[in-house]
This record gives sequence, C-alpha cells and structure tokens, in this order.
Amino acid sequence: MTDVRNTAAARLFGIDVSRYQGTVDWAKVKAAGCKFAFIKATEGRSWVDPMFARNWRELKEKGIPRGAYHFFRTDSPLQAQIDNFCNTVGSLEPGDLPPVLDVEVPSFWNHLSVQQRLDLVNGWQRGVEAKLGVKPIIYLSTSFATDVLKGDDSLAAYILWLAHYTVAPNPRVPAPWTTWNFWQYSENGTIDGIKDQKVDMNLFNGSEADLERIKVPAHAVRHLPVRKPGGTGWRRIASLIYFAVSDLVNGRRKRG
Repeated sequence: MTDVRNTAAARLFGIDVSRYQGTVDWAKVKAAGCKFAFIKATEGRSWVDPMFARNWRELKEKGIPRGAYHFFRTDSPLQAQIDNFCNTVGSLEPGDLPPVLDVEVPSFWNHLSVQQRLDLVNGWQRGVEAKLGVKPIIYLSTSFATDVLKGDDSLAAYILWLAHYTVAPNPRVPAPWTTWNFWQYSENGTIDGIKDQKVDMNLFNGSEADLERIKVPAHAVRHLPVRKPGGTGWRRIASLIYFAVSDLVNGRRKRG
C-alpha cells in the first residue's frame, strides 16, 4: 500500500475488484483495514461478472460496506444496460453504497457527439435511480470528464468517484465538480486476501460518519426480483465465454 492514503485522518481506505482478482478472502481484506469495497456487477446489455454473486454475499457477511458497478458499453442499448444491472443486483439493502456507473475507454465514445454521450450517461443514471430508488455514483477519470464529457454541468448531480493515479495528496478534480468523494489513486496495489493480482486502491474523502450519510437509507429501498447473478445457466456460461474471448482479443483489462 502507498502512503498517500495516510495523508489525511478523515479518509477511509477501500478497494474495488472484479473477476480479475479471483476468489477474494474478504475476512483478510477487512483485517487489512478495508472500510468499503466496490465490485463489478455487469457490463453491457447482458454480461454478468462471474464473481459478483460471491463477492456481494461475502461483503455483507463480513460487514464491509459494499457497492456494485456497471461497465457501460456504447455498443449496447441503454435500456438493456439499465435492466441488466438492476436485475442482477436486485434490491439494494439499507447500508449498501449507491450503485455506480463506470465510464471509461474514450475510444468507445469518440464516434458519438457530446450530447449523445451525455444522454447515455444521464439516461443510465436516471433509469437506475428510478428502479432502485437511489441516485448513482459516477466513476471516471479526470481526462474522461474533461475530454469526453466536456465537464457538463449535468454531471454535478452525481457523487464523484475519480480515477487519478498520482502520488500527490489529492487528485485533480475536473469540472463540474469542485471536490471528490471517492478517489481511485492506484491500480497496482496489493492487500492481504488477494493473491497474485494487483488491485485498485481507493480513498473516501471523509469519516465513517460521512460514509454513513451516503449509504442507502431504509426508506429508499425498492424491491426487485433478483435473478442468480452469474450463478447458473446460460447467462453465466455466456458471460464466461465473452470475458475469455475479450481477454484474448483485447488483453486483460483490470476493470472491464
């Protein structure tokens, strides 16, 4: 771990993982000081991370505040991506972190106009909020916010999870935000409980009481039918095949 996470007392350390980190020993991760975790749930219109179900269950059992993220793809229909995420996660529970939209890889977005990009981002956020009752977080890099989304004022409505890899004590915050909430400061961390793989390291810009205030409140929970997320059947098989082929063609992406 890097010392950047110790630069302010009122900051909490956490990680985010996907299938790439394999079978995580969450008890060891918690003992190592992890105060929250985000895990990949879905990608595109139908893919489900094969480790999501286990990670989601284990985080609850170990008492680590948990959040789920969706990796957005511009080659999949917007509504199908909203449905994929919501049907996979199902009802959030009191104490969960808000859902997350993960937008990255500018080459996926460059063929669209700026307005089309914003319509997709804001459309997913509104659609998920309507279904789950909670305004989502947005994950992006400083450059993605500036170059792809042009710092549009509509983005300021969302809690910011910023990816900016630096040894500086704070990230460079892009417009339209003036501060950050979560900061992914490294993609090459190590932590007890995750073997043989690097892991993304994050900070929350506040205390445990501050984190409590952004968790899902009981009155916001909306109940949805839940399918087995990546658990059995054709969807799990299709997802495993998709991710295996994607690795061969594109190489292993840490987040995708």
